Amino acid sequence: MPERGASLIELILVVGLVGLMVAFAGENFVAGMSRYHDKSVTTELAAELRTARHLAITRREPVRIIFEAEGTRVRTERANAPGFALRQYEYSGRGIVVERLSNGPSVVFYPSGRAATPTTITLRDSRQQRWQLTVSLTGRVSLS
Repeated sequence: MPERGASLIELILVVGLVGLMVAFAGENFVAGMSRYHDKSVTTELAAELRTARHLAITRREPVRIIFEAEGTRVRTERANAPGFALRQYEYSGRGIVVERLSNGPSVVFYPSGRAATPTTITLRDSRQQRWQLTVSLTGRVSLS
């Protein structure tokens, strides 16, 4: 019984089809990673807000988190002693900007865990996709 192998044309077709499948999958993978990367910055900013609230409760003093004007860093400090950073989170070069803060550039948390004012923070990425961080009067931080 004679053995029959694949012809060169059949091999080229198979390799070409596999190449196309990898190209399409790679495109979706890169787009998905970009969305995940942008979402991670917003999640980390929400974590910074929650940490500021926790610091206010544990330190038993008001804590303020300031969104700096250039939109690349947030700084957490004691509200009664401004200028001394307790924490700092920088997100420059990550494609996210703070588009709008509803009640000024800072959020203050009291030792009770409550926020001084309810605040909505709108974030935008390079593809114009937007997310909102909301700090309620009770101090609850939510991401939408």
